[in-house]
Amino acid sequence: MEERTVSLAVGLRGVLVAAILGLLVMGLAGVMRLGGGRSSLRDSTPAAPRPAPAQTTAAAPAPPAPAPASAAVASLTTSPAARLGQQALGLVSFDPRLLGYQVSFRSGRKDIRAQIDGDNHRITIYISAGDALHRVAHDIAHELGHAYDARYLTPQARDRYLQLRGRAASTWFPGFRAADYTALALSDYGTGSGDFAEVFAQCHSPSPEFRSTLAPVPAAPCALIPGAK
Repeated sequence: MEERTVSLAVGLRGVLVAAILGLLVMGLAGVMRLGGGRSSLRDSTPAAPRPAPAQTTAAAPAPPAPAPASAAVASLTTSPAARLGQQALGLVSFDPRLLGYQVSFRSGRKDIRAQIDGDNHRITIYISAGDALHRVAHDIAHELGHAYDARYLTPQARDRYLQLRGRAASTWFPGFRAADYTALALSDYGTGSGDFAEVFAQCHSPSPEFRSTLAPVPAAPCALIPGAK
């Protein structure tokens, strides 16, 4: 009786163990199938395409800024006479703009060195080859002297000037007035007007020249100009 009981117990225990082992095997197989399915899904689904790297293009260098048109024109149109005239104008201590005048420079003429246009407030200087800077500066200052005379000198001031120069009986203007002193026009160097312009040039330019024939060069030219400092 005991042997049957033991055999039955051993048999039941063996069946139980076999059943447990079977369950374990079945569970492991399911896990393996589940894992294989997941792996297959990943393999069968195409991977999302990676975005192509952005192509970087170097910025094109900016084109050089064009030269100002005014500078180009100036480089093409500035004549030797104009360049020399601008240098000479820098030697004149009186600013033409104070009288509202503009000064321009042209190639030399045989009959005149300079002229003034009082109506249009313009002075034109004619420069010849070989002219010294101080001589061109003298011409500029001489014409500015005429402009200063027209702006500031009253008849009484002109009489006073002639008295100071020891030429009280002299006339102020030449026999006739001309904007352009040509060979047919009278020179103003022997009149009060021309002498004043020469004294003005002595005051405001570094020129050793003195062209007046009315009176000798004064020792203190600036002291003879009304309003000069």
